[in-house]
Amino acid sequence: MIVVISLNPAIDRTLVLGSAMEYEGVNYVKESYTAAGGRGVNIARAIHSLGGRCNVLGFCAGNNGRTLKDTLTSLAIGHDFTEIVGETRVNTQVVDTDGSQTHFNENGPEVTDADYLRFLEKLKLYLSPENLIVLAGRIPPGMKEKQYLRIVRTIKKSGAKLLIDSDGDTLKKVLPYKPDFIKPNSRELAAMTGQPRTFDPEKTLESIKPMIEGDEATNICASIGSKGAVFAFGQEVPLYIVASEEDLARHNASAVGNGDAMLGAIAHAFEQNMSHEEMAKFAVAMGTATAALPGTEMATMKDAYYVYENLKVYTM
Repeated sequence: MIVVISLNPAIDRTLVLGSAMEYEGVNYVKESYTAAGGRGVNIARAIHSLGGRCNVLGFCAGNNGRTLKDTLTSLAIGHDFTEIVGETRVNTQVVDTDGSQTHFNENGPEVTDADYLRFLEKLKLYLSPENLIVLAGRIPPGMKEKQYLRIVRTIKKSGAKLLIDSDGDTLKKVLPYKPDFIKPNSRELAAMTGQPRTFDPEKTLESIKPMIEGDEATNICASIGSKGAVFAFGQEVPLYIVASEEDLARHNASAVGNGDAMLGAIAHAFEQNMSHEEMAKFAVAMGTATAALPGTEMATMKDAYYVYENLKVYTM
């Protein structure tokens, strides 16, 4: 079973403007998209879109929380949220006519110590060496860093495989617990290493090499936007994978959650026992295919395989 932990989920709204944004004026929206979101929920939606099954855990609150659960239920995505006081956040992305994007992300409800303990008890029901746990998103308001790290320790102690996707500072602090997979993007990798942000695959590999050689992370996917991704699997030869120019040209400016789509594909590939190279190619194909779709819509298996056939794969 795949279990996705989304500690601070959201309702995602994408607004595509019909004319250039007028600050301090009235702006008219040409298209709008609303979906259950937040990093973990997007990953669950990607797994579902690929034909996989998972359960989503985390915190939800208020009317937005009920909307979130109803949406997941309508998609046949399992969920077992811990209810808390407050209101699940709404994240809004405004896409201007030139393709530029402006994001407005709310903080979300505050998690109390009592909420946290109730969540831990629920989490224990899903801990098994046969399960794959995806821990995604930032630490929510009210939760202490030591509490987040306790979640990591609890999962690792159970023997379950652990994939983590979070901000760079948090990823750096979970490395001593040896997660089975991490997926930093270029900004998060820079925060982890203290090196300048880069989209160069060779420099990206140099940044992640010490983590692999120091046995801090078994497997790493470092995504570098439209430049593809660099994959390191233990002592295997690292891979650099990028989509064809034709597929990259299909990118949609309003698309969000491409990185979440990649990790959803990685989790699904783990569950299907794919080889490491297949997993890496599948992840880049899914992220690229999702980037061609509006809003937070996730690509399907058919969409991903269309891109998969044209990928460029390089050993490093």
